[in-house]
Amino acid sequence: MQANITFQCNNLKLPIHYNHMLQGFIYKNIFDDDFREFLHEKGFEIDGRNFKLFSFSQLKGEYFYNRKEKTITFKDRVKLTVSSPVDDFNNEFLKSCLFSTNLQLNHQPIVVQEIDIDENKEKLNKVLIQTLSPITVYSTVQLNGRKRTIYYTPEDSLFSKYIKENIIKKAKIIYGEDFKKSDFKIEAVSRDKVSENLIYFKKFIVKGWSGLFKIEGDEKLINTALDCGLGAKNSQGFGCIKLLR
Repeated sequence: MQANITFQCNNLKLPIHYNHMLQGFIYKNIFDDDFREFLHEKGFEIDGRNFKLFSFSQLKGEYFYNRKEKTITFKDRVKLTVSSPVDDFNNEFLKSCLFSTNLQLNHQPIVVQEIDIDENKEKLNKVLIQTLSPITVYSTVQLNGRKRTIYYTPEDSLFSKYIKENIIKKAKIIYGEDFKKSDFKIEAVSRDKVSENLIYFKKFIVKGWSGLFKIEGDEKLINTALDCGLGAKNSQGFGCIKLLR
């Protein structure tokens, strides 16, 4: 399920790299304390890995960019998409959004104006999607005794391979089924329809790709991608996508 939330604001000022603030806002506004702690500290475990099973978009709205201060200021409203297949997450987060009288982002008040829900129940095996936040795909290797992160571009075959492996794990948590023999392939519509993004998350640089992508494969895997996000670091604001057709 995707919740498209429009907030009213008054010159909401944020640092350019605000992903960690949005992540903190989401965790803080999970209404149930026990579920919030479970999700923040652990999440859903499978094959020795933990998944939070939610993603969120970059903010959209009319804004002013201050290059000198490295800040972005949204004028009077801002839109955030938060996506998850987990009912507890959706219920507890939206409960806070609807009933809290003190929502704040970066210590500034915001007020929910509208919430539009997309259930993502389509049965499709071929889709066109647009990223709402960059997709990041990487592996970590040891080089000369030090860890090094290798990021993959949409032109690299490992980009689609690692996304598929990742989405299969998420789908197994959701559906309780093994999708190892299922089809799933993602590719950019064309090279000029995607762009590379460098985003700081706290003190770390993360590389990701934004734009238009084609996905073909098992309908449950596609729905998992729409609900959970594509690639890695979804709960840090990467891989949130929108179905175009």
